[in-house]
Formats: sequence, structure tokens, C-alpha cells
Amino acid sequence: MRSIATRVILISIALGATVFGLADTASASHVKLQIEGPAEVAVGHSVGVQATLRSADDGLPVAGAAVTFYTHASFDGVSSKVELGKAVSGKDGVAILNYQPRTSGEHEILVEYLTPGSAEPEVATWSHVAADGGSQMYWSTAGMNVPGLNVWLIIGVVSTVWLILVSVALRVIAIARSDDDAEITAAPSSTGRAGAVSS
Repeated sequence: MRSIATRVILISIALGATVFGLADTASASHVKLQIEGPAEVAVGHSVGVQATLRSADDGLPVAGAAVTFYTHASFDGVSSKVELGKAVSGKDGVAILNYQPRTSGEHEILVEYLTPGSAEPEVATWSHVAADGGSQMYWSTAGMNVPGLNVWLIIGVVSTVWLILVSVALRVIAIARSDDDAEITAAPSSTGRAGAVSS
């Protein structure tokens, strides 16, 4: 009899603890999340995505909740979620992300929020369409940026170098011609002296 009574008491305590645990978990998840943002955004343009957290019981704002924004991305065949930013809800229960879509098409943002006193975060989603913005998002920064160095200065330096090379080439040609002229004028006089000596 004692063992049956002990078992009944232990089972009752375990069931009671389970019920209280479930009630605590249920009360922790009584938060309504409302996500606001434009349905269509342009690629490269910044928009504000606003996550508002309110208590489901009394509608009061939930402050101090950690909110993380994610999106899905794939690279080289591997797909994963990428963190876009983090925010903490203020006194008004609002957490804001400044979001700038990088590619056009349909996108989905995952909003993960952890309210104070909760053990596990909850997730909601916000879908939108990103249209082609018509502007170039990335600019090449290849090369060097030297202050005061512009195209005209480079053209002037290159022109000066070419002028020096051309003048050196002309001088070399002039020197080579003058040596040829000196040999031509020296050749007849040496022949005349040789003839005088032989007679």
C-alpha cells in the first residue's frame, strides 16, 4: 500500500511540475510581432524594416527584446542564412533595421526575437520584392589614388620623356654623320701624301 501511495504522490508531483512548466513556456510566447516595411523596394536603396513587439495579453509594448534580422543567401552551391543586423526593442517595443537589398527578385527576411525572460527565440518572416534600381552598386577601386596626380600631369611627363629620347636619338645620328664626313675628308689628303713620297 505504501509503495502505491508513494508512486501516486510522485506521479502527481511530476504531472504538476510538467503543467506548471508548460504554462510558463506558453506565457513566455504570448508576444505578437508585427513587421512593417514596403512591399516593393529598389535594389541599392535603403529602407527601414520595423519590428514591433507587443504583449498578446494586454497589448503593451515589449521593451528590451533582442531582435536579429536574417536573409537567405547561397554561394557556390551552399545556402545558408546571413545576418543583416541586430536591434533591441525600445520602450515602444520597436526594433528597426536599415535594409539595403543587393539583388532583384523576391526576398524573405527572417526576424528572430528573444523576449526578456524567454529561453528560446521565436521566428517570423517578412516577404518583399526588390526591383532593379537602375544604379550601379559597386565601383571598381583598382589602381592608385595619388593626390595631385591627374591625367594631364601624366601626359606631360610622358611627353617630356619622349622629347628627351627623340633629341638623344637625333644627336646620336648627327654624331654618326659627322664621323662619316671626317673620314671622307681625311681620305684624299692621306692619298696625296703617299703619292708625293713615292715620286
